Amino acid sequence: MLSLRHALTFFLALGTTVAQILTLTASLPDSTLDGQPVNADGEAFSLGGSPASYCPTEVGTACPNVTATVFAGMSALWVEVPGGQEVYVQTDGALGFTQAHSASVPPGAYIGGFSNVTVASDCHAPWDVITWNAPDGSTGGILACPEVPAGTNGTAIYQVYAKTPAFNKTNCVTLAGLLPTYLPAGSPFGAWQYI
Repeated sequence: MLSLRHALTFFLALGTTVAQILTLTASLPDSTLDGQPVNADGEAFSLGGSPASYCPTEVGTACPNVTATVFAGMSALWVEVPGGQEVYVQTDGALGFTQAHSASVPPGAYIGGFSNVTVASDCHAPWDVITWNAPDGSTGGILACPEVPAGTNGTAIYQVYAKTPAFNKTNCVTLAGLLPTYLPAGSPFGAWQYI
């Protein structure tokens, strides 16, 4: 069975374009959220903390050293698990990813819609970020919304959302976007799988 890396190597040999490998941080200068890493956790993405991952015991010492959430472009996670893990935007705006060994996304979920934009500011030099836009162009943007997960004693984390037409959360912070850090081609997988 081919892993994502082997499939990408095969496609490289055919001359097909391959997604860039990258990590993401929140971009909002002069905010405590600025620079917080985007991490996979619970089939969603949140700011800060550590990524949640899994590697089967039979993989042993070949399990990737998980230090960050690594993306293969904005369409998938850079994982070793056969079949990979796809990135999507739920109708309510929550960014999510498929569980391992499944291409199933929630009904109505958006695939794609991410783009690179340059942010201009009177206070900072221009910088490039990744944002999201609805297919019909009616809405767009990236937000961080406080969530209080069970078992955290009321400690809020910020979950990452795209401003979809059905987005209706309040008390969210609109980010300038997600700041990519591009990794060299052939970089090791970010995880066996994110959970």
